[in-house]
Amino acid sequence: MKTLLFSFLTFCFCLSSIAQISHGGQPFDWNEKSKYEMATVNLPKTDLDAMKAEDSFNDKLSGVPYRFGANIEVDLDINNSGAWTELENGDGVWRLAVRSKGAKSLNFVFDTYQIPEGAKVFVFTPDKSKLLGSFTSENASKIGSLGVGLVLSDELIIEYHEPSTHRGEGYLHIDNFTHGYRDILVEVEDEAKGVFGNSGACNINVNCPEGLPFDIQKRSVALIVVNNNAVCSGAMINNVLQDGTPFFLTARHCTPGNPNSVGNWIFYFNHETSGCSGNNGPTDQSVSGSTLLSRNQESDFALLELDDVPPPSFNVCYSGWDATDNLSSVTSAYGIHHPSGDVKKICFEDDAPYHQNLGTFVNQTWFIDEWEEGVTEGGSSGSPLFDQNGFIIGQLAGGAAACAGSVNNGEFDYYGRMGVSWTFGSTPANAIRFWLDPGNTGTLVVPNSCNSSAVENNASLGGFTGVQDAICNVDPFTAGINVFNLGSNTLTSIELEVISNGSSSTVDWSGSIDFGESAFISLGSISPQDGSNTLSVEIISVNDTDDQDDAGNFASRDYMAFANPVNATVNIDLDNYPEETTWTITDDADNELYAGGPYTDEDDPVSVDVCLGQGCYFFTIFDSFNDGICCGFGLGSYEVVDQSGNILASGGDFGSSEETEICLILSTDNEENSTFSVYPNPANERVLIDSGSEIVERIDLFDIRGRLVRSYRNPGVGIVKIGLSDVESGVYILQTKTNNRTAQDKLVIER
Repeated sequence: MKTLLFSFLTFCFCLSSIAQISHGGQPFDWNEKSKYEMATVNLPKTDLDAMKAEDSFNDKLSGVPYRFGANIEVDLDINNSGAWTELENGDGVWRLAVRSKGAKSLNFVFDTYQIPEGAKVFVFTPDKSKLLGSFTSENASKIGSLGVGLVLSDELIIEYHEPSTHRGEGYLHIDNFTHGYRDILVEVEDEAKGVFGNSGACNINVNCPEGLPFDIQKRSVALIVVNNNAVCSGAMINNVLQDGTPFFLTARHCTPGNPNSVGNWIFYFNHETSGCSGNNGPTDQSVSGSTLLSRNQESDFALLELDDVPPPSFNVCYSGWDATDNLSSVTSAYGIHHPSGDVKKICFEDDAPYHQNLGTFVNQTWFIDEWEEGVTEGGSSGSPLFDQNGFIIGQLAGGAAACAGSVNNGEFDYYGRMGVSWTFGSTPANAIRFWLDPGNTGTLVVPNSCNSSAVENNASLGGFTGVQDAICNVDPFTAGINVFNLGSNTLTSIELEVISNGSSSTVDWSGSIDFGESAFISLGSISPQDGSNTLSVEIISVNDTDDQDDAGNFASRDYMAFANPVNATVNIDLDNYPEETTWTITDDADNELYAGGPYTDEDDPVSVDVCLGQGCYFFTIFDSFNDGICCGFGLGSYEVVDQSGNILASGGDFGSSEETEICLILSTDNEENSTFSVYPNPANERVLIDSGSEIVERIDLFDIRGRLVRSYRNPGVGIVKIGLSDVESGVYILQTKTNNRTAQDKLVIER
């Protein structure tokens, strides 16, 4: 069981600081010193004039990250820099002081962060006014690094305390410092900036009266430090399971070429004014590190998973979303964002946004021709677009909107559509549906995680368990479904109606699910049929009364089952860019049965066994760079072979994709399915089957798609004659069942 009312995580001990999830404590001799003085590494100067000239152009565009600093490459570690102090108890303390003269802020990355249990890292200013930490081994990203948040100073000290029991086991290396030359994350009121902070004067603080109705939406939005020296915006986003997985939505153009770099991103929550006026907000609620799960250029989305769940004290909500992409249902919209790295702002489109073609997108975007109130700026990239119901329908991809003094400039913005993010890609690497609806339930609208606490009795269905896209038999199996409590009352009883292929049954569950929690409920034994299947579940009652919110009360899952499965194998030799390669197998109704890729190792051939029903399907291979897998950047190739070794599809030299129809028939290679003598073959008006002395009980004729064409009962013994005059020309499967065995033969009818 997972909970959306997250378990408490202790976090930072801080003075006037910008904090990440930290583990308390103080540096060595913290209470004995009023100020630290030690040898300092001075970072080299950078050409800030050239960077500011670039900024003067880029700042006019909302479709680029807002750059605040210059990245400076360094090579500093615990062996070549700083100084060690040996303590009497055998512990070791390493300190490094770094200064970048004139910087408004400093931040950096441990590209190698490997410390043992019990070790601690602190970052602080020499005057002790700012302190980050402690950071422990738990703070390491999944790639063994750690991005450290901004310190509003031009000088800082790094301290590593290694316990005696683990001396020599830790290693820290820094490859980058960022010299901040523009203010972001203002901690205290700056009278010189007036009430608008870094952004233009026409922006609206989110806690002005206009923004107050959108409390649960604003609580999902965060400011992100990307590439160590720039900022974007984004939002926590709910999923169909509603299980508290810390998914985060932003723009693809905010993500680096190296996806591992997001492991060092910093996410700042609740950086907003307490009221309508002012330009400062809290900076002590942040999370470090994430993993890039999925992104797609066609809607400019990127989906991340944070390394840590935001603690309850952050009061974070996970935004709901609507992927139906129904143009007629959207009557107005608003955006919540951090323009120019400023405190959180809100902007309003009172008219309905519409779909618009743009040259850089294959698909239409959500188009805002002009904001009625507020605007976006650089740094707003990736921020959510909400419809009038408070559902995310897209994220900011670009535009020309900006302030012209205290009013907006009348220009446009455009957002990648949630509907395109949902449907355009075909794999988990480029389509958001695989993550937000992992059970493929078909749910297209999910509520905000915080919007139902006032409702007493409210359950919502999540994803199924035990149901696969393709099942290689028709044996009964046990299925379940996740049920989430969105009401303030504890759920103690739930009545579900389960419909499997038209057969209905009732499941009565009793137990205890608190608000924000979920439980998997068994649906009992499900009996699939050969071919297409549908499993549906509907909530009938909760706590012996009607559910007070119908949203999420119905869930459905389509899948295939094969009584006589046919095996095939997908083989791929990858080119030099395996991360560009994906593939799918779909049926003639475009249901995706299997998918693979993208891949990571070009030297590791792909071989995937699949089972399908007798019939025809479509194998499609994709290359995201539109140059196939052969022959400019490696001699890649692919083939799909059936269980008899016949090649059904092959190639490698294509553009963005190549689709091949593959048709499968039951194997006749083993003794049990050994063929009878069938002649003539090809046949015309009739065909003879020689069963020897076996009694033929039934003969079935299937077309290549597995559909039954003719059936003959008790045709006889020995040589059996079957008339074919009313059967069209084509390729068929002749299945003969005797008193001893069942055999399949390929039969060609020609006229």
